[in-house]
Amino acid sequence: MSSRHLASAICPVPPAQGTTGKSGAGPRLYSAMRSVPEDKPTRILRETERLLRIYGHSKLTVADVADGCGFSAANVYRYFSSRRAILDALASHYLCEAERTALACTIRNSDSARDRLSRFLTGLNTALTAFSDFEPRVSELLADATTEQWPCYSHYEARLVRNIAKILTDASISGEFRLLSEPEQEARRVKAAACALVEPDVILLCRDRYDVSTREALSRLIAAALSNRSLSPG
Repeated sequence: MSSRHLASAICPVPPAQGTTGKSGAGPRLYSAMRSVPEDKPTRILRETERLLRIYGHSKLTVADVADGCGFSAANVYRYFSSRRAILDALASHYLCEAERTALACTIRNSDSARDRLSRFLTGLNTALTAFSDFEPRVSELLADATTEQWPCYSHYEARLVRNIAKILTDASISGEFRLLSEPEQEARRVKAAACALVEPDVILLCRDRYDVSTREALSRLIAAALSNRSLSPG
């Protein structure tokens, strides 16, 4: 599946004014990123991605990557300390792309925090699910990175909490949400409630159990719970 088709499955929410709405708004494979001139680390990652999409990450070796690049394994180790480091760099790219796609769905500042939170969770889930649908080897890589707590996942989790906390902070200031604790702690609770939407390993495990409408309803339910709490007597 090409990155064009992968991207076209993303963002069920209409693009905000001033955006192009083109398929490029979706998550991109590493090979779709432009790098001129192409340096050796980029070449290594692109070759790793090519092999990953064919064989899966568990069967990849540094020797395979080096052979595909046309140089020695020692040359690969000049830029990456291990096979895991190469895979972690690729997984980090995919997680950042999913996050970028989700953030693109929240840029309409005129919308309520409730809608922005719901769209962020839905957008992130749609991007991660697109990998599962169109690039299953990528989805398997992300699931293992999550389960084994690779550095890329730790960074993803921290960014995810920050992005949710930002929405909650804005909502608290405007009076739309009434937070019971610090925004970051509340954001971690939201993340836990939305695990079926934002955790790559859970998404891979439960992909066929919940249809799109159910997943979208869950994101709205989480956002509505925060909104309804703000309307409850103090």
